[in-house]
Amino acid sequence: MPHFSSLGAGTVAAAVLMAAAAAGGASARGGAAGGASARGAAAAAPRRGGTEPLGYRVLRRDVIINADLWARKPEMMAAGLGFTGIIGVPNLSTGNLALSKTLTVLAGGTWNTVHCGPGQTPSLGSYTSAATPAQIRWTYGQDVYYSDGLPVEFSWPILPSTLEPGDFRVRLSNGTTVTPQVASIWPNFQYNQRSVAVLFGHFGNRVPPSRPGAIYPTSVRVVAGASTLKLVGPRQRVVSAVGLGVKTNGSPYTAGGSPADRGGPRLVAAKLTTMSMSAAGSGGPRIFRQNLPNSGVSLYGRQARFRLRLYTSGGMTPNGVSPLLPTDYDRYFQVDAVTSSGRAVRLMKAGRTYLIDGHPLRIVGLANLGRRQARYDACYGEVRNNYIDIILDGSPAAARRITTVRIPSAGRYRPLYNPGGPGTKPAPGVRYSAPSPPITQHVIIALKNPMTVTYDPRRGGTRPAARHREGPPPPGRVPDRAQP
Repeated sequence: MPHFSSLGAGTVAAAVLMAAAAAGGASARGGAAGGASARGAAAAAPRRGGTEPLGYRVLRRDVIINADLWARKPEMMAAGLGFTGIIGVPNLSTGNLALSKTLTVLAGGTWNTVHCGPGQTPSLGSYTSAATPAQIRWTYGQDVYYSDGLPVEFSWPILPSTLEPGDFRVRLSNGTTVTPQVASIWPNFQYNQRSVAVLFGHFGNRVPPSRPGAIYPTSVRVVAGASTLKLVGPRQRVVSAVGLGVKTNGSPYTAGGSPADRGGPRLVAAKLTTMSMSAAGSGGPRIFRQNLPNSGVSLYGRQARFRLRLYTSGGMTPNGVSPLLPTDYDRYFQVDAVTSSGRAVRLMKAGRTYLIDGHPLRIVGLANLGRRQARYDACYGEVRNNYIDIILDGSPAAARRITTVRIPSAGRYRPLYNPGGPGTKPAPGVRYSAPSPPITQHVIIALKNPMTVTYDPRRGGTRPAARHREGPPPPGRVPDRAQP
């Protein structure tokens, strides 16, 4: 039985009923093509109406605390198709794993074999990156079915209350233009993030871009409509994002070729700050704090002196489903520094002290993933968003010599995947999104000026971010008043 991304509208509904009746029958096999237009009729979501879900309402509150600015001017830095067909898959649950696995594979997703520590119960997210319509409604405002994911990265944080799907036009490789079904800042919900608009809709198929019939986004732009998308910049500056746009990197469903041609996730930017200037705003609304606190301070305490924040084009995990762990630096990352005499120093091992012009620098570990734990395994709860923090200890004189961060994605270094990846047990005949290519990203050094902005809705504008170690916010601070 082919998965949904290669079926017509009526056949999709029939396949769902057949799979549900089978209650965990034989695993699905089949092709990976599937057109955006064919799925559109079956998967069209109803118009938003009635009371909006609490989660979505909370995410739309205009609270921004110490959020990163990635450029001097407002820009759309990147946008592109991440994966197709796995957003809004009905009837998934941990109550019937056999049925849920069948439905996930039919939709073109993957289902992991999960081994966790004693006493731990795997969540649905431990098994698959596919999401149910109810999960999407909670954070995006309405149900969608068998939709595709397209993250859009801006240089300044979004004013959440102004974000609507009608703000965007996506041009496809077949010459058509489509509007997303839903848009939200989720999963970049922490107050010091919020620069990414994640769009769900029907944007393409899984035909490799080198073959006839491939459909994928070629460009994304912000348009004027019933609402105006706004971004928040420095010095109390709130600007319209209308007119911003970018060309995409093509399809994530590349086949073969060299590692450099892979269509997997990439880095958009990277920035180094002192941890004392970065900890504020790492919290989020109370109803979304299951995997918080996750900052460098909460994981490593006084060892967290510097934060090298990576801004990614899509969620980066080991296989699309399994969590990236705080201890995974050595498997995926390198940091390069250059001495005053021009000698290159590559930081390849966490816990090892490197000397740069005689000054020490050490990788402590990764953060902005999940909570600190005594041990980490496949049940680790991770926020899975567009930000990864590399935490360092050492001398400012050494830290300011950092030049680049690398994700080699080859040799002994494993690649990373967006949520459309193959998981631990890819289904036969299903095409999954490609792994990351080799990546080298310039690092912005912001040790003196952290390049952040805070927006206080009580005052109608921005104010300087508080510089303090992470801890419970004092009475009356924005985080407490902003939460239900």
